[in-house]
Amino acid sequence: MFLGLRAASLGADEVAVTLLNVALVAAVVHCTLRLRRPALAEDGRAGRPAVAWLLAAIALWTEPVRSAIGFGQIDVLIAALVLIDLTTFDHNSRWGGLGIGIAAALKMTPLIFIVYLALTGRGRSAARAVGMFLATVIVSFVAVPRDAATYWSGTFLDTSRVTGGSHLTGSGPADQSLRGALLRFAPGISHMTLLWVITCLLVASLGLFLATSAGRRGDEAWGFVLTAITGLLISPISWTHHWVIAVPGLLLLLAPSERSLFRVVAAVAAAALALGSSTITIVIAKSPGGHDLGTLGLLVGDLYVIIGLLTIATAVAIQPATRDHLADTSVPRIVRLQDYVTEPWQLRQRVTKIRHRRAVRELQ
Repeated sequence: MFLGLRAASLGADEVAVTLLNVALVAAVVHCTLRLRRPALAEDGRAGRPAVAWLLAAIALWTEPVRSAIGFGQIDVLIAALVLIDLTTFDHNSRWGGLGIGIAAALKMTPLIFIVYLALTGRGRSAARAVGMFLATVIVSFVAVPRDAATYWSGTFLDTSRVTGGSHLTGSGPADQSLRGALLRFAPGISHMTLLWVITCLLVASLGLFLATSAGRRGDEAWGFVLTAITGLLISPISWTHHWVIAVPGLLLLLAPSERSLFRVVAAVAAAALALGSSTITIVIAKSPGGHDLGTLGLLVGDLYVIIGLLTIATAVAIQPATRDHLADTSVPRIVRLQDYVTEPWQLRQRVTKIRHRRAVRELQ
């Protein structure tokens, strides 16, 4: 994929890759807002271009995005491919799943989105994603047979080829996966691999269940965020720049939807987190191997893991209320006239909402 960059100088390559990544950040923000299509339709302000550009500017300040661009990584491209796939193609589209298949071919973490497609009733899209992924494997065997054979014969399972000494060690705070967090929290514990596998099974089961529930009730935003975070947590290695694909969840908190005290507090907290996420680099610089971090160092050094687990816990807490609310919006209840005898305007408001929801469903 990168061989074409050899035709130009390193300076030209840096400029080209940086500009491409910045453009992809704007695409990611645009697709993120489309994840909340019903809510945006009710709030015209959220659809204004100014909101998208503001969120894109904030996204550029987050540590995962800055690290991905600074290291010349492809994580922004992967996030864009997954989001474009989920927001552009419907269940019956012949192109659905291809973007996720390509993203999984570039980095294996997005394979979890194929599971998400299958569990949410998009079997054809999941099959296309698998087909695209396998097609790239075949192409790799044709183009570079020796390298492909070496990689797929077992090298892809060897995490030591990715980690090493200094800041790249798996126990260092640069690794924001469950495995990295366990290595920092309980260094030297026996049966660490077994403990990690059990933890991953629990998190994967809960995360995918919640993501599937959200996706089946039409809440693609929660479905995407929970699937992305689950994949990042259970991956053996999740460097901080891998968490670019979780940034849309942060942007959804910042995007205006409803006027409430909770939303204001959540937006302020999200903005503070976005602008302050770079503090994790201080911990990485201070203790690259993740040793002797102390209580505060562990909290900051496991920042993304903690946020990911709290997001899953939040989804568990709000799921019943969300399910009841969306059940009410997807299948309107029979309007009982006696409930509105004293307040006729409530009846008109209710009928208007039902008509609006039906129109939104038809557009989707």
